[in-house]
Amino acid sequence: MNITTLLSERDIDILRNDDMLGSGNFLDRCLALSHTLAVDFIFTDKPITIAGERNIQQFSLNTLASIRRDLAGWYLANGIETGDVVAVCIEDGMGPFLHYLAVTSIGATIALINPAIPPDIGIPYIKENGFNKLVTDEFSFSHNALIKNLRNSGNIGEILNVVNFNTGIKYDLPAWWPSIPMDTTLLMLSHTSGTTGIPKAVKFEHRQFFMGKRARLGRFVESPDERLLTVLPQSHSAAISHLETAVLHGIPTYVLSSQDGEPVRQAIRDFSPTTVVAFPKSYVSLLERGVSYGEFPSIRRWFSMGDAAHHSHIRRLLMSSPDARYIDAFGSSELGMALLRSVSTLDQIAPPRAIGRPVDIVTAKILDVDSGDEMPAGSVGLLAVCSPTITSGYWKQSQKTSDAWRNGYFLTGDIGYCKDGVFYQIDRVVDVIHTPSGSLYTLQLEEAIQTIESIYDAIIIGLDLSHAKNIETKLIILILLNEKLTSDINMIVEQVIQLMLEKIGRKYYVREYAIIVVNSFDQIPTGATGKVLKRRLKDILPKILEEYERNKQLPNGILKIVNSISAN
Repeated sequence: MNITTLLSERDIDILRNDDMLGSGNFLDRCLALSHTLAVDFIFTDKPITIAGERNIQQFSLNTLASIRRDLAGWYLANGIETGDVVAVCIEDGMGPFLHYLAVTSIGATIALINPAIPPDIGIPYIKENGFNKLVTDEFSFSHNALIKNLRNSGNIGEILNVVNFNTGIKYDLPAWWPSIPMDTTLLMLSHTSGTTGIPKAVKFEHRQFFMGKRARLGRFVESPDERLLTVLPQSHSAAISHLETAVLHGIPTYVLSSQDGEPVRQAIRDFSPTTVVAFPKSYVSLLERGVSYGEFPSIRRWFSMGDAAHHSHIRRLLMSSPDARYIDAFGSSELGMALLRSVSTLDQIAPPRAIGRPVDIVTAKILDVDSGDEMPAGSVGLLAVCSPTITSGYWKQSQKTSDAWRNGYFLTGDIGYCKDGVFYQIDRVVDVIHTPSGSLYTLQLEEAIQTIESIYDAIIIGLDLSHAKNIETKLIILILLNEKLTSDINMIVEQVIQLMLEKIGRKYYVREYAIIVVNSFDQIPTGATGKVLKRRLKDILPKILEEYERNKQLPNGILKIVNSISAN
């Protein structure tokens, strides 16, 4: 007989009615309620050695509690005290969540750092936020580029390697442990994706961080056979949030340490999840390698976190699980949870760029860029939201915190519009191409290009031609073709040019185009969450074009370059 770890409706009601419940004490509440403390319900794709546990791949509530206790003692023994902030950069997988449980239990704040963050971004981030102590693991200590750079440069006060945990002693804990959090107790700092520059450290507090999970208590689980696969970078706040949700409900959960397509495919086959949560990049990677109709019959929900997914990607993913829903859950670190949702099924795909309607604890508006006044329906402006889940601010950056608010609403950094109560995201503020005749929205243009058969994905950036009259613009279009190419590349390029001329015409001072056809997006610069860093592309792509003009040789991974296509 299978034993279910799912909490009963009675237990869920107890949690709902607990006004003190939050992200700083949820584990203790679950330990007090659960009748299956020793039953494993969280599983990982690779073993972890942590605290007193060696090569562990499955976790019960008792296991989580034991590791939390041991790690908390280790942190205290290494001088981390209540109120301290400690940076943690370790391998992806279950580790970040376990350290989160331990650090918050002693009343300290964990600053999780994605292990994929490059040194040229990670070091300024660490310096800017004043992190003096960093905890890492054995693999990262020896192999992680950021950690090695910090070791060699001395840009941080102290690096603590958790491999030095002494299994021969029992670390003492004070009588007050675990710490009792207040509503505003700062639990975690989690960095943004860095699309606009050096990532910012977003604050997460006991009550604020829990508000989204409180709204989902008892609603996230849709059936007794619920099984969750989390493909998110596990150092990200969204990953921590979903593991909290899994523990609160007792959902059997598989934690994947990779966000690449093939490991995702294998995890779905091995674990048969009913629900998958990931950033769009993981779904794109899965689709890039091809999926067959009905390949994933167990899946009933695909959750896509972050920015709106492209229309063509949603349709292709739903083909692999025809009875499933694709839930585009629009959110960011600052928002504390996904605040708008758009739902697609195979027979009814949401409109292109739709991010849906606000969830029930959220108010959303479109504001005028200059005045901050609410815009009429259908007018383009700044997407702004109001919700109890929104962060109290950026760590040590009061001006950026203040700048993020307008008339009581938080600015998400997106351009969009609202029509018939449905919101649409058409670009990031930093990626809009401004011309004397108006603005060009790159996400809309990319969506249009993907309607061309044989094109899998597209990325567009705009460059100002400073030497030209009227501040003319050059568009650089990066194209990824489907694996099963059915058309000649030259024909596809011509179709893209014609489409751009139809969509843009000549009124926007776009003087010329360049098209770069690639065989993979693996080398495209992305932030720690997989968001394309278009600001980096603005440095990289012009250099590729200049080099090609000099020697007419295609770099590795590039199938074709067509430069200086006149728009006239």
